[in-house]
Amino acid sequence: MQILREITENKGLAIALGYFDGIHLGHKKILTTLSQQAKAEGLKTAVVTFETNPANYFNQKKTPDIQNFKDKELIIQSLGIDYLYELDFGLYKDLTAHEYLKNVLVKYLEPKIIVVGYNHTFGKDREGNPTFLKDYETNYNYKCITVPEYKYKDKEEVSSTIIRKRIQYGHLNAIKAFLGRYFSIRNSVIKGDKIARTLGYPTANIVWPESMAKLPYGVYFGFVQIDAQMHPALISWGNKPTLTKGDQEILEAHIYEFDENIYGKIIKVIFVKKLRDQENFGNIRVLITQLQKDYKAFEKWARIMK
Repeated sequence: MQILREITENKGLAIALGYFDGIHLGHKKILTTLSQQAKAEGLKTAVVTFETNPANYFNQKKTPDIQNFKDKELIIQSLGIDYLYELDFGLYKDLTAHEYLKNVLVKYLEPKIIVVGYNHTFGKDREGNPTFLKDYETNYNYKCITVPEYKYKDKEEVSSTIIRKRIQYGHLNAIKAFLGRYFSIRNSVIKGDKIARTLGYPTANIVWPESMAKLPYGVYFGFVQIDAQMHPALISWGNKPTLTKGDQEILEAHIYEFDENIYGKIIKVIFVKKLRDQENFGNIRVLITQLQKDYKAFEKWARIMK
């Protein structure tokens, strides 16, 4: 898959429009529809998206992402898309829907097929929508396909907004059901205070990306992906109230049967199951006793998952 940061002439494609935050099951339905329609007509495929959530240009409060762009790129690539356009929304935010359609999409891509979700909007004042695209089919010689609302097991609405709420409340099973995979974050390993190592549980520490939606503080079972390898991990996410003033968030992952130097390496931390909430144990002796209990439960789980 070729990733492009600006629109260049690449005519005769089948394209899908949207921000696709999280690439949840509804988004996957849009992208598989794109691939199927393109294959039937012998066309190359492209996803046209933006590098920043358009909502962040208009809302005072930033909308947290469900995944970072690297994971978004990998998932889109895995779905067989040929081109991914990650555009600077600031360059297009003042265009009307018709200006964006005519002077950007049609001018450079001359799409033969445009696939969108049922609730997709674009253009100044969000005046562009599936009906708008349908109205211009004849003018610009494309076919617009609108993918209807996707419901999990035909009952529950699946949307990025709902998934963010699920993340906020730590509903890991629901998040997995709606995404089709476990929730994860990705960042580079930093040097920590090494207190966990002195307690017998060395950890890989990362900062939770500021742009990402956050799970509740707590201790989790999960995995750490290092390159292509998956390792069971006991994950602590929070502000370490027993050991610090609680003014700095950090994610610490104790990787099962692993003691390599990975400082500076980008890892992916995957959350599978919550063990307990974060607690302030008052002193380090009580904390150590709890860590031993945590590790005993984790080790049993890790041996099964290894």
